Amino acid sequence: MFTAKHHDTAGKSTKKPDAYAISTTRAAQILGLSITLIKNLVDQQELLAWKTPGGHRRIDMESIRTYQKKLQKPIHFSLKARSLPSISFMVDDASVLRSVKNSIKKWQDLIDFNIEKTISETYLSFSNKIPDILIIKSNMPVAQQIDTILELQNFIVTLPKPLSVVFMTDMEDLPLKTQQPLNPAIQISSDDLNHDWLKAFIAGVMVNPQWRC
Repeated sequence: MFTAKHHDTAGKSTKKPDAYAISTTRAAQILGLSITLIKNLVDQQELLAWKTPGGHRRIDMESIRTYQKKLQKPIHFSLKARSLPSISFMVDDASVLRSVKNSIKKWQDLIDFNIEKTISETYLSFSNKIPDILIIKSNMPVAQQIDTILELQNFIVTLPKPLSVVFMTDMEDLPLKTQQPLNPAIQISSDDLNHDWLKAFIAGVMVNPQWRC
């Protein structure tokens, strides 16, 4: 476990384990402040922080609680009770896969991501954790795309929690080819899975009151 050294307000050198520290984004969510203001509080030594070897800033939870008491602001956010929204991707195109991996690095403090290359691997991953959203982008033949959608149609109703599916395809008339009404939880999109689409989609996810403090 990485142990970081910082100085408290009395100037004494202390050590804090990374397990008791959180990201700038999470600190902003807990305190109900902007990320910029959190950074300013760190600069003003109102909050204690350090950087990991990878260059990610971590903020001491104890200093957050102290600042909350200073504001006489009740703790309304539980790190254990609240989880990040989770998105699973199934992408079998190598170039699209690289693009997705590069894009989601910017949102890893906001979203819990998982990426698989086949639909079977995706289903298997659900044994560990069922995501909130599944995004599928595949070069499967049309017949296989239809079979996958119909399989998803039956699969999602058996899950113990809701799952929203975005099935991305080049076939604009694919919904008609399924020859049956689709579950409202399954959306078929002809958009490209690229950085701009992901940026807009994730912004929409984070607007959902479920993921806002």
